[in-house]
Amino acid sequence: MQSPTGAPRDALTVEQVTGLIVEAPALVTGFGAELLDTSLAVVGDISADLAGGSVARNAYAELHGTAQLSLSTELDWGSAIVRPYYTMSDGQVKARFNLGAYYTSTPARVLGEDPPIYSVQGYDILQILNDLVGESYALPAGASPLAEVEKILQDRGVLVYFIDQSRADAVLPSARTWPIDDNVTWLTIVNDLLGAVGYLGVWSDWNGRLMCVPYENPGDRAPEWLYEATGVRSMLAPTRSVEDDYWSAPNRWVAVRSNNVDGPPPVEGAGIYTWQNDTVGPTSVQARGGRVITAPILRLDVADQAALIAAAQQRIDADMRRRSTIKLATSPNPLHWHFDRVAVADPEMGSALLDALSTSWTLPLDRGDMTHEWSTI
Repeated sequence: MQSPTGAPRDALTVEQVTGLIVEAPALVTGFGAELLDTSLAVVGDISADLAGGSVARNAYAELHGTAQLSLSTELDWGSAIVRPYYTMSDGQVKARFNLGAYYTSTPARVLGEDPPIYSVQGYDILQILNDLVGESYALPAGASPLAEVEKILQDRGVLVYFIDQSRADAVLPSARTWPIDDNVTWLTIVNDLLGAVGYLGVWSDWNGRLMCVPYENPGDRAPEWLYEATGVRSMLAPTRSVEDDYWSAPNRWVAVRSNNVDGPPPVEGAGIYTWQNDTVGPTSVQARGGRVITAPILRLDVADQAALIAAAQQRIDADMRRRSTIKLATSPNPLHWHFDRVAVADPEMGSALLDALSTSWTLPLDRGDMTHEWSTI
């Protein structure tokens, strides 16, 4: 999630911002949008031309963010970058929340309006990496995945990014080639290289900055927001659905490092990583009366055993989370962003305090309810 404080909320406290979201009795919301250049510097404010829309995010999608915007002005469709924002005010405190940066497509035009209204689809600024490579791409053994990611970002014209350097020491154990193929984009290669050192796929933050950071098990992270189903702090809509899917869910995973072609055959602890869920939840071996269900073998191109474990754990965590999916609506919370960790105090969901990961959400700009999909942890 976004931090409650920090730009553009530098002058506010955590209590002021969370109070607006949860408790403000006479809340007034608003929205606007800025036109940006490729350095994410503001070219101009186009709020007067923004009639409404929504912003959505799906953490498992190839391009995580999308925006639907109704504009009464023409832009340089295909190259213009727009950053919508959301505001909240109780008459004394006002907070603004940036909602990401988006390339704008050629819009549909609504006829009969004066001025004309353009229905614009916005695509996550990650789109700058989503072009086909158009030729084979190869790296030698010993290449640094993180250094190569930075080179690709710079070559593609990305000016604002963050790359965590904690695995800057990792190198490819053998040569890696991406053959010419209609499905290989620069985003494919960047995510493959990040996965080789146990990082999440690249994502863009609320300001539009591209982020390359290590994977962290959601269960090891502290909740970033508490949702309560009852009481004065309740933000949850009355109707909520919980879908459990345990049938054929695996409880054992085997990951094999497949790119160390010049090294010794992989063995457990050196090229193979096996993890079995013996006791956690209804899909565990214990809960199934001793039945072990092994997932398809994960064959991963990674730099070393630590990266193999981290990459495999991403798949394991995702498989275990998808067993229970919660779909619901809340009052607007514009702090939400990418793979947010939330806690839910709702006895009707079967637990006094449920841990969940936010995997997708949609925020209307006109103060309508925000919709979410969460996976239990």
